[in-house]
Amino acid sequence: MNVNKCTMAGFLALFLTIASQGPAYAQKKAAQFDQALWDLERAKIVDHLGRKALIGSAFLKDVRLQSGIIEVDIATTERTRSYPGLLFRVQDAANYERVYIRPHRSPFYDDVLQYGPVFNGVDSWQLYNGPGLTAGLEVLPGRWNRLKIVVAGTQAQVFWNDAAEPALVIDDLARGDSSGTIGLVGPMDGTAFFSNLDYRTDDGLTLPPPAPREAACGLISVWEISAPFAAAGVDFTKYPAEAVAAASWKPLAADRRGLVDVSRTFPRKFRAGDCVLAKTTLAAESDSLLRVDFGYSDIITVFLNGRPLYSGNAIYQSRDRSFLGIVGYHDNLFLPLKKGDNELLVMVGETMGGWAFCFRRGDEVFSHAALKKEWRAKNGLALPEAVVFDPRNNVCYVSNFFNEGREFISKVSPSGEIIELEWIKGLRMPTGMHLKGNTLYAVDRSGLNVIDIKKREITKKIPLPGLRMANDVAMDRAGNLFISDTAAGTVYRYAGGKLEPWLENLSRPNALLCEKDRLLVGQNEKLIAVDFKNKAVQVLARFEPGANIDGIEADGSGGYLVGDHNGRLYRLAAQGERTLLLDTTNPGEKIADFAYIPKLKRLIIPNFDNNTLTAYSLDFIF
Repeated sequence: MNVNKCTMAGFLALFLTIASQGPAYAQKKAAQFDQALWDLERAKIVDHLGRKALIGSAFLKDVRLQSGIIEVDIATTERTRSYPGLLFRVQDAANYERVYIRPHRSPFYDDVLQYGPVFNGVDSWQLYNGPGLTAGLEVLPGRWNRLKIVVAGTQAQVFWNDAAEPALVIDDLARGDSSGTIGLVGPMDGTAFFSNLDYRTDDGLTLPPPAPREAACGLISVWEISAPFAAAGVDFTKYPAEAVAAASWKPLAADRRGLVDVSRTFPRKFRAGDCVLAKTTLAAESDSLLRVDFGYSDIITVFLNGRPLYSGNAIYQSRDRSFLGIVGYHDNLFLPLKKGDNELLVMVGETMGGWAFCFRRGDEVFSHAALKKEWRAKNGLALPEAVVFDPRNNVCYVSNFFNEGREFISKVSPSGEIIELEWIKGLRMPTGMHLKGNTLYAVDRSGLNVIDIKKREITKKIPLPGLRMANDVAMDRAGNLFISDTAAGTVYRYAGGKLEPWLENLSRPNALLCEKDRLLVGQNEKLIAVDFKNKAVQVLARFEPGANIDGIEADGSGGYLVGDHNGRLYRLAAQGERTLLLDTTNPGEKIADFAYIPKLKRLIIPNFDNNTLTAYSLDFIF
């Protein structure tokens, strides 16, 4: 949210005769709160929790930091809306990087900590939300909490208190590799306090390289934009013919998310609201209906070939008091395209929180040339979550995650025929499975089910006491079973009738695969290998923020097929090279715990909430 509901540029302007081109210092510097070091025009020095503390907003003089470390203690009162934060690389009154906290949303929400860059004085918190931009955090009131920011190049890491791992990893700072001074921003009402700020400039500092990012599918990225004009008096229901004719159009490209942030080009001009026009051309080979996903902040009308098709209002708290107006691909629209060129025009109004829009082709998917879709099965499947292939019986077993408490495992042929929909009943939200000879092990909420394939029945239920979310199961060569507990961040081992934690402090572990000497564990944003003997961990691959590794299969050539539940499938070579094979994120087709049949070169993917199985042949040169 907008810090203290004030205009940041207003009080920054009082301070920015500073930020000299000073030298880079390698040593750590403590910045005591006095007028020799700080601009304190909008701040007050007080005593709080036994320390000299600062409230309000203040900025360091004669500092220029590009890469380095900044630390400060923050204390807040009980669950207050105070939004205290730290500004860095402050270039002028309207352009800087910002990290801040929302104490009132702690510890229940995943946006307690937020990164929010500012361009041209526009506070764009509604545009920067999700993995790599916001994070959950526990802000303990009535005590000092330590905030640390490590910044290098176009990356930053944010640490909270004594945690060894960063609370937030920012792979792509929106303002690029810039430099500037340091500031503290908070309210003057005694709900947030700062203390003990120190910093170290280090132009040689580096951070681990970010995970490779795949190009998003279907983005509508090329636009032309008009100059801003006052939103007051604009009729958002009518095509603005005069404004279109009079506009001086400026080319503007979307960012890698497909987001067109107007504030990167234009500042706000009108206190009652600003408006801008943007247009692009959509070509169609024939009359057709194009589904687009889109998002916006704050007000939009969408016109196609001069005809209004949609008008919406996403202003903060406009729908209810909890409505934030976060921008994302939350809305859908079906565009009736005519053969040839079609003009897509949007009129976008802004009041506060970010001025932007984004559009993408909603049904567009990426499929590698090596993949060929063979079949799709549905016919009664209920959130299919995992597939296991049985080579002895030439059949697949499919766990169905939810069916109103009457969940089951299905039997499906490799050619897509559902042989028996409810082959095994009596399960409760089954997830991962493992096949060993004539025995199928299936994890569900009640524990580990041991299924005799010939008898077609559950012969034993092994309780898993203490597990919060048993997810996948795998077996090593000694017959020990490994079970991932996603919610607890733990992999358990079941051996000799005893269940015990085997590997802890993981980031939502999910998919498991046992090899001769090691266990592969798919978790949030990375795939690791863990040595059975000494538990040494090797990171095999990193994935972009938000990835949830739900499936791992050996490809038969020394590499792996790796599935991100969000809808991406990769081939990971033995040397570590990563190749995207499939991306179905736009239409929302999930990739859950899939099976790969090497002899048939066939992938069978459970699409989870689409209630489908989809099979692909894979003709890949390994």
